[in-house]
Amino acid sequence: MVPVPRSTISCSPIPETADEATINKEHAEIYSFQRSLDNKFEHLSGSINRFISSISDYDTFVRNPPNPVDFSDIFNDPLSDTLFSSSSSPSPIPNSFNISSFNVNGLKTPGQGSFKMDQIFSFFSHNHISFGGIVDTHLSPKQMKFLSKRVCDYASFHSDLDSTKHGHSSGGVSLFIHNSLATHVQFYQSHSSRILSVDLFFKGNVKLRIFVVYIPPTNDLVLRYEVIDQLISLISQTSSQNFHHAICGDFNMNLEKFYPIFLHQPQVAAKRIHKLFHYLLSHNYEDCTPLIYLVP
Repeated sequence: MVPVPRSTISCSPIPETADEATINKEHAEIYSFQRSLDNKFEHLSGSINRFISSISDYDTFVRNPPNPVDFSDIFNDPLSDTLFSSSSSPSPIPNSFNISSFNVNGLKTPGQGSFKMDQIFSFFSHNHISFGGIVDTHLSPKQMKFLSKRVCDYASFHSDLDSTKHGHSSGGVSLFIHNSLATHVQFYQSHSSRILSVDLFFKGNVKLRIFVVYIPPTNDLVLRYEVIDQLISLISQTSSQNFHHAICGDFNMNLEKFYPIFLHQPQVAAKRIHKLFHYLLSHNYEDCTPLIYLVP
């Protein structure tokens, strides 16, 4: 190698044209946007991975996020193609469980039930869902068992349906568990048409309980408070039995609005209207729900 004397090297920047400057600026903006997305997905992956990395030291809940559109329309919205698409399936996170929840807003309508279940199965497969809760099915266990045949590779468990006058045949919750984990199921129980629990036992005396819940909306406060009180009682019992546990479903509440109240207005946060979220946050539960908005 022969070193080149400094005096023989001459470097001067080549001026950018206007088009090149514009292209470079666009590339920089695209890169910045991609990094922003990467950071968000890394944060989400971290939340999911923390849930049970050999089952974690805390418990968690997953709720249906408040969307600016009618969530029941997601099955008919063309924008949902990206949600259910199988073209770019994300890689599963090692040593973790993926949990999801859907409010299907009823599966009784002829044709709609099968269509929605096919979409849900596509979502489960695409996102490597381990535990998939669906709520407000309006169907009995027998009816759900028939529809569940469309969801391959998953075992399903269903709550009873409240057909009394008070229940208006509403409610109905189910949990789908991937076959790779379903062999660990030891027991399941329908506590009501709106609360279902499934117990799984793992090596090392590790016990996991998954709750699927559907909290009624505020137009029936009596029933709403009954379900909340029952759920809190069940959670307390579960903790005393040394179960790791997770709660997924539709809470019909907006946690984003409750956080400021919980942090800055403790007396208001403790009122009955906020009882469930107040209990969960006061007992160190973590919300690991990603907020997914359908942007027109």
